Amino acid sequence: MEEKQLEKSKIIPFFAIALAIIVTYLPYFKNSFGIDTSTMIMNQRQMLDGYLSQGRFGMVWIFEFFIHHYNNQIVPFAVIPLLIVAGIYIYFIVKKYDEEASSFRVSLFAIAFICNPVVYAQLYFKMQAIQIVVGLFCVLLGTHLSLSETKFSLKLIGTSLLFAFSLLIYQVFAFFIFSMILFSLCFFKKERKEVLQIMMPAWLVGGLVYFISYFLAATVIHYSAYGNETYMMWNKLAELSTLQKVGTLFIGLCGLFYLALLFMTVKRFRAKKQIEISLFVLLLGSILSFNMAFGNLRPAPRVYFGTFSLVFSGTLYLLAKKEIGLKVFSLSIMFLSMIFTFSLSQKANFSYKNDQILTQNIVRFVQNNKISEEKTNLVFIGNLQIGNQGLSRKIQDIFITGATRTSFFQFDPALSSVRPYDFMRIEGYNFRIPNQELRFDITEKYKYLPNYPNQASMLWDKGDETLVVKLSD
Repeated sequence: MEEKQLEKSKIIPFFAIALAIIVTYLPYFKNSFGIDTSTMIMNQRQMLDGYLSQGRFGMVWIFEFFIHHYNNQIVPFAVIPLLIVAGIYIYFIVKKYDEEASSFRVSLFAIAFICNPVVYAQLYFKMQAIQIVVGLFCVLLGTHLSLSETKFSLKLIGTSLLFAFSLLIYQVFAFFIFSMILFSLCFFKKERKEVLQIMMPAWLVGGLVYFISYFLAATVIHYSAYGNETYMMWNKLAELSTLQKVGTLFIGLCGLFYLALLFMTVKRFRAKKQIEISLFVLLLGSILSFNMAFGNLRPAPRVYFGTFSLVFSGTLYLLAKKEIGLKVFSLSIMFLSMIFTFSLSQKANFSYKNDQILTQNIVRFVQNNKISEEKTNLVFIGNLQIGNQGLSRKIQDIFITGATRTSFFQFDPALSSVRPYDFMRIEGYNFRIPNQELRFDITEKYKYLPNYPNQASMLWDKGDETLVVKLSD
């Protein structure tokens, strides 16, 4: 009887983790898609070539060897079960190697690790969600292997390969692995030797493997400068505004302080002194590792991915070790994280539905006025604002795609955007994309129109064969 009760008590955390993940990501099952995923749907070769140009070779390999043809509908049904397995695996690793772990604390950690807005910010791009989760498993498997009692050489080689492949999938896993090393040092006290002898060298070897692959592939791939131009600030310090320079230099000072603390912690560790507090401070500080590497104050939230998860869930994990009041506080924060993540997914679906409604209204206008779709220029004035008003919506927008909107009619400046036309093409409608001059002239000519969804916001200009849609001022 006691054995059965013990078995049930071991299974309960797994059910809790699975249920929490399913409930949090329930809206994710809807067959909606966002920017870039639309490119994958329309022309997957273009998207894959884009990944190659950004050095994300692993993403392309996984797709070409195992997926072949992108299907947006099946992504959630593959990703969510994998996330559940990942959550349970995280529970297993922490429970096994932290002597002070309790089922409650570890369950809280696993749920907070998966069910947070930054993880969703990555999964929002469904065309890469499966590969990202594969990369997560590579880091978890590498961590587990390095802490296990396997032969030293096998651990080093295996962990190095796993870490290397995660980097080949997405380079920002380098920051995740670094945070994982700090987390393991912080909470797996008996395995600190393995962490320093296996995980740290494997991280460096994995990085070396990635850079060798990157330079070898440079002979056949033309690399995009997008990542460097978007995130790297150190190489263009002279071009930055005064405020940006101050921010970059501040991040540089943070980096120097961080390195000093790191060296001090290593020195104290060798002297066999207490390092728990400094390790946790280093773990907290790792949330800025991307910023310190690139000198950028405002990278997209999604690039933090596992780093944020470890810092966020690790903080709750530590708090839940204390008195009952902090346990309740940690549990409350975890639930708030789940609710906010759920609302982000709902918001994306809501925005997607608004785009569909706008498209249907445009098509209805065309049909009612007997206009030829293929011969019609379609000009949008302004951007779609429905569903994006209010402070809470603005905060949500930051997480969903990294300081951008979710609507295809709001992402880019209206006078240059092609995303609305891509979305409408996937919906089955092929309007002409007008040139810049026509867009500008029509915008000036019809700026007096009322904003959508007013019925008078749509107008047919027979002379220019142009359908005008006024979305906003």
